[in-house]
Amino acid sequence: MIKPTRTLLLMVYVAAILAVVSFLVPKEMKLSDNQVIRFPQPSDVLPAKKKAYKNISNITDQFDPTKSKGNTNKGSNSGGKGTTADNGSGNDSTGSKVAADSVKKKLQAYTPPDSLRLKPELKIQFPEGQDTVLYPFFRALNTLQNKTAQKVVRVLHYGDSQLEGDRITNFLRGKFQEQFGGGGVGMLDIVDKLHTKTAFYQKASPRWIPSSFFGRTYRRTNSKFYGLLGKYYRFYNPALGYNDGEYNFSEPQPLFRKASYTPKPLKTTRVSASVTYTTLPSATPKQRAVQNVKVLYRSSKGPFDLQIFAKNDSSIRVKIPASDEFNYYEHKFSKPLEMVQVKITGSKSPQIYGVALDANRGIAFDNIPIRGSSGVEFTRIEKEHFREQIRKMNVKFLILQFGVNIVPNVLKNYGWYEKMFYQQLMFLKSLDPDLSILVIGVSDMSRRVAGGYETYPNVPLIRDAQKNAAFKAGCAFWDLYEAMGGKNSMPSWVFNNPKLANLDFTHFTGKGAQIVSEMLYKAILSEYDKFYQLYR
Repeated sequence: MIKPTRTLLLMVYVAAILAVVSFLVPKEMKLSDNQVIRFPQPSDVLPAKKKAYKNISNITDQFDPTKSKGNTNKGSNSGGKGTTADNGSGNDSTGSKVAADSVKKKLQAYTPPDSLRLKPELKIQFPEGQDTVLYPFFRALNTLQNKTAQKVVRVLHYGDSQLEGDRITNFLRGKFQEQFGGGGVGMLDIVDKLHTKTAFYQKASPRWIPSSFFGRTYRRTNSKFYGLLGKYYRFYNPALGYNDGEYNFSEPQPLFRKASYTPKPLKTTRVSASVTYTTLPSATPKQRAVQNVKVLYRSSKGPFDLQIFAKNDSSIRVKIPASDEFNYYEHKFSKPLEMVQVKITGSKSPQIYGVALDANRGIAFDNIPIRGSSGVEFTRIEKEHFREQIRKMNVKFLILQFGVNIVPNVLKNYGWYEKMFYQQLMFLKSLDPDLSILVIGVSDMSRRVAGGYETYPNVPLIRDAQKNAAFKAGCAFWDLYEAMGGKNSMPSWVFNNPKLANLDFTHFTGKGAQIVSEMLYKAILSEYDKFYQLYR
């Protein structure tokens, strides 16, 4: 028979051990940007009150496209036929009392359509006195009302792994193209190892060497002439080795660590590398509406041959001269795109920045996920080269969506991040005075605690740092954290039926990304509708 005193003693020993463990062992240890080890705590085994999560039924009811009634823009006067924006640069600030009174009266008389009546937490926020920072982009949208103009207005959607697989961007692109015209999927990488795209399957030659301004293929010795996707690709020439006169790598790049590929000896110094894009059955009609292909490049090391082969359509072969400047070669299609192959041949490789599959007119949305990034690498791109790409590709709007990679490293102050992010925003703004920038704040992110899951305590701090940086730089800000429900809202997205977020309590599912894009689209269109009412 066990004596009660021994039982009590055992309980005291266990309590003492747990107390020592909780004091000596940290709650978590960060291994990398995406890996964190969490050590069990006494609270994990002791009874705890169950966490209360946010009710998000109002969000799913309003922004789930399968539940919404009627057209998203029903009742909106935006984008009416034959409308044009007032293209005078003085419209944002009239400088005239008469004009100011007129604008004030219009604003007072303006009533947004039902579909664009948003709660404060769902609206885009602006620095004080600067609620017109998106107007340059809106003016560009209005130029698309001219049906005869063969113009593409480009939007770059940068972000972290939250955007991988074309999440959020895909639905946003579709909504804007439905409203303002356009088709295709925008810029695509040369190499897509994980095959994350849903509209096109791509296959690249193993000769391609990737270089990026962030991640495993970033080197300080890299050329600083990165493309808009934050990368460039070169083909490997065995006759020259890894040092071709401009780029000297101390180790083989990741693509060449595979034993399955061994470059064959060459009888000539000219080599070829290609990439093929094939339309998938899952592609939507808008994604299939590709009318041209653009090959983005810089040929500073010498000329090269470019061959474009389109299945059941026209094909071309041209010689591209040497040039230190960014440029692109455009080839138009006469039939719906089934498959297109781009082949580069030469001795010294050009820098290839990607391939754009666009319509001839309308809006193009480029999905640019940078896994592991916090959005502080843009200054690694040579400034004049970056500016030239923005100009030639007619980029009018940047959306920056970062933050989740900072969350696991819990600190009490993020002034350092605010300063770094502000520097990036000022760099981007300096590229073009008419470039509109929208910063999307970090989304909610949860960790396991006693009784369930709760928001990381630093999420609001990171959100505030991003917002402060955006306002100081004169950029617009959209608070995704509050839009999705605020504190402890992520578990509600995870446990929703159907799931709106994954079990990592960080990334949205396809369905969740669709709801986020619907919220963001309406937030942007709400501001555009206000602009349209003033300057139609």
